Amino acid sequence: MGNIWFKQHHKHVMMVCAFSFCTILALAAETYHFQFLYGITFSFTSLFILLILRLFGLLPGLLTSVVAVSTGLLLFDQPVYHSILIIEVLAAGLLIQKLKKSLFGADALFWLLAGIPLIYIFYSMDSPLNAKDLLLIACMIAMNGMFNSLFAEVIDHYLPLRRWSGLSLEERKLLSFSKVLFHFSIGIVFISFLLNIFMNSLSSFKEVSLYAQRLSASEANRIVDSWNRWQTSKLSYSLTEAEQIQEEVRFFQLLLENHASTFMLHITGNDHFVVAASDPAAEGQRYDWGDNRQVTEINSHLFLTMPNEPRQALQFHTWHDGIFVYSENIGSTDWHISIEVPIKSYQNYLFSKYFTHFIYLILLALFTVVLAFFINRSLSRGLTQLAAATTNLPLKLKQVNNVDWPSSSLVEVQSLIVNFKHMSKNLIHMFQEAQRSNERLESQAFMLQQSEERLHQLAYYDMLTGLPNRLQFTLHFQDLIALHESSKQPIAVMFVDVNRFKQINDTLGHAVGDELLRKAAERFGNAVFKDCTVFRLGGDEFVFIGCYENEETVAAGAQAVVDSFNEPFIIDDKLLFLTVSVGVSLYPQDGEQMDTIIRNADIAMYSAKEQGDGCYRFYKPNLVSAMTEKMQVENGLYNALLQQQFSLHYQPKMSAATGKLCGIEALIRWHHPELGMVPPDKFIPLAEQSGFILDIDSWVFREACRQNKAWQDAGLQRICVSVNISARHFYQGNLTEMIIDALKDTGLEPQYVSLEITEGVFMRNMDQVIETILFLKNLGIQISIDDFGTGYSSLNQLQRLPISDVKLDRSFIQGITSDSKKSSIVKAIIELVHSMNMRVVAEGVETAEESQFCTDLQCDELQGYLFSRPLPPHELELLLGKAV
Repeated sequence: MGNIWFKQHHKHVMMVCAFSFCTILALAAETYHFQFLYGITFSFTSLFILLILRLFGLLPGLLTSVVAVSTGLLLFDQPVYHSILIIEVLAAGLLIQKLKKSLFGADALFWLLAGIPLIYIFYSMDSPLNAKDLLLIACMIAMNGMFNSLFAEVIDHYLPLRRWSGLSLEERKLLSFSKVLFHFSIGIVFISFLLNIFMNSLSSFKEVSLYAQRLSASEANRIVDSWNRWQTSKLSYSLTEAEQIQEEVRFFQLLLENHASTFMLHITGNDHFVVAASDPAAEGQRYDWGDNRQVTEINSHLFLTMPNEPRQALQFHTWHDGIFVYSENIGSTDWHISIEVPIKSYQNYLFSKYFTHFIYLILLALFTVVLAFFINRSLSRGLTQLAAATTNLPLKLKQVNNVDWPSSSLVEVQSLIVNFKHMSKNLIHMFQEAQRSNERLESQAFMLQQSEERLHQLAYYDMLTGLPNRLQFTLHFQDLIALHESSKQPIAVMFVDVNRFKQINDTLGHAVGDELLRKAAERFGNAVFKDCTVFRLGGDEFVFIGCYENEETVAAGAQAVVDSFNEPFIIDDKLLFLTVSVGVSLYPQDGEQMDTIIRNADIAMYSAKEQGDGCYRFYKPNLVSAMTEKMQVENGLYNALLQQQFSLHYQPKMSAATGKLCGIEALIRWHHPELGMVPPDKFIPLAEQSGFILDIDSWVFREACRQNKAWQDAGLQRICVSVNISARHFYQGNLTEMIIDALKDTGLEPQYVSLEITEGVFMRNMDQVIETILFLKNLGIQISIDDFGTGYSSLNQLQRLPISDVKLDRSFIQGITSDSKKSSIVKAIIELVHSMNMRVVAEGVETAEESQFCTDLQCDELQGYLFSRPLPPHELELLLGKAV
């Protein structure tokens, strides 16, 4: 399930990335359009939007087109006619869905039937261009759209975008030769046409600008020459400056009366006011040809100016209103001459060239389509006929039908046809051989039937015990659940586990274990209640399943299964006393799914094992939370050490004689990030079982030594810190190396450390334990027996050990003042321990009466909540400071 979820998640991420990448490319293309002559532009925006339409469908494509067009209009002043992209995407998407057209075919159909007429009609209502020019521009826009749709289709066909974007798992898509040839030929036509138009635009603009400069320069030279002659011929008499200026102005006005009407002339002073113009109405007006216009410098004298109009205006903004401006000073005077040459004078000439190119494109495209058709027909005809002839070829040969083999003038295709002929002959021989094989197979049918019955036995029954197996149990359970829909009779499932079966296998051998399982299966078969069936799941696990009337019946059945093991098993003249643990789960009370019921029965069985051997337990919801919490605690132990979730608290020990602080005991605390504070009695036993207690004890010992040394370095009271050590250290761990390394690393002197060990240490390897304790004692470390009187120690063991302290378990201290038997035992233990030169520590002292009683009995040290709870280091530091 995890792997399926990951694949689905990865697929969705790839789709989102692919869609976002195409959208970004569309927006990037919208920011800049390639400029052709006279304001005609070329954009790649629709290429990426049509690609989104092809990959992700109509709605994503339409949404992307709206975003791209809105961005272009609002942020980048793109022309309004570009909004037809939305209609283009909508129409192409609908045509693809309804008519199953290709992307290029649908887009071309839109432009021919709707796109070109819409643009022509809309802009013909308010445009200075004539019908032929409008048609040319509409066709150029359509060419842009069809070019993008063609190459979007090419990208979709020949690049593995669908696999990259997670839309398809196919490695590669089959390609049609005719489609490849069509794409190639039409693509070459489009690219060559656009390159021709682009290069022609550059050359045409250069041609027009040179012509405008020659014309303007000629007229400017005429005016300058006239000025120079006038200056030479006029009489030299004294005039005021104002009179001289008026005389020059009249000269310019007379000079410009008979200028050519193809361009406009203005003569201005330094103040930019017109003193003479080819249009008398402009005289006296301020004139600056660069105001409110976009100016492009062609050379030092010639400039191209375009009006600053919003690009969203509802008309084509070609260069119809553009003007070439030629500017030059008249001699060394303050007079300037400006000559305006309108571009519209040359527009018809250039548009005619474009129109001619467009006609050539159409003719070339038609020629290419026809040529591609004939090439495709000549190349693929033989292949198509061969494909038809070989369709269902094995069936044709098997039915002895004649195959009409084609012929081809192409060597490669003819060789392929010949190869298929040879292959068909081989197939006929194979069919004949297969017929003979079928006859042999029929003779073995009876043997296969017998094998099938044997396989059924192997598949559904356990070969060792003869009981139905796990697969049969699953099917039977499913049948009972289906029957419950009509009968409403509840179902009981009992999981049974033979306790200590592994020990039998390991000690007596697998042969004895197998015989035990067979005998157990016989007893289970005799113990089943009405409508109940027993199955063997594997190993020593069995399961009972059946319908029941009430829970008392189920409880009686579970007890019968437990009681079936009351009598010992006799195998190879050996008596084997065993017990079973039974877990019961009820359907539908404990769950409505088969897996849930099985899991709950398993949980109940393990809970019965924890209760003790030879019992059964019904499933309860709280068992799940208890086992979940136990698992969470057990799994979290390792991370707790790595993530520093453990901490130490320290409980003071008080001298019974003086009442002063004489020692502390380090106690571990665990703050789980989810469960909060986990009591030691919950996680210490789990750590003991897993062996992780070795790592925990190592950390506790090192941290206690480090903290004690830090207090000593701070000048606080020097006291001994007691650390609890698991018995595992004496059998599995490297206790001495761990202690020596910790003392060396922290610098703490050994006499300030005491190890508290439990009586479980003495259960085995007594000599090894004594050797280890003597070594530690010689280092100067004190040894204490913790919880004395609750374990396995004896007086003989006690007198052999170099123990310094004996800690009485709190169970002896609680109620000591009111229990005469308990007080007598404590008194005897104290006298005995003192006689062996050991000190006695009473732990769990919680009342003043208990403290006084223990003092009267001459206990050496007292510890308990009466004096202090376990304190964190910063609080204990205050207590140590007071004792200095």
